[in-house]
Amino acid sequence: MRNTDSGKGYAKAFFWLLVLLFLGYTSVKVIPLYINNYQLQNYLVEQTPFWVTQRASSDVVRARVLAKAQELDLPISKDDVQVEANQARVVVSIDYTIPVNLLVYTLNLHFTPHSENRAL
Repeated sequence: MRNTDSGKGYAKAFFWLLVLLFLGYTSVKVIPLYINNYQLQNYLVEQTPFWVTQRASSDVVRARVLAKAQELDLPISKDDVQVEANQARVVVSIDYTIPVNLLVYTLNLHFTPHSENRAL
């Protein structure tokens, strides 16, 4: 046995292993939420032209947005969705926050998807 072996290499390796595990855990918890928010934003952009041409009411648009949010497991309430729908345009704005428990810290992810479309 050498006298210079102090175990510093093992401590450093263990530290970096913990950092990598934490980053992996954080990624597993956070990335799906960003993907679901992107899918909701994409849904809004795709659907607002149809809602304008169908002359959908604010209540119908809000119900469809809430159904899509529920499908994506996003914690969006009726109060989080603002809809302005009339014959000339449809504007949908959503403002919501998702708390993510990261064991040592609670990360609050704030999302604000928005879409607007006007009739020709």
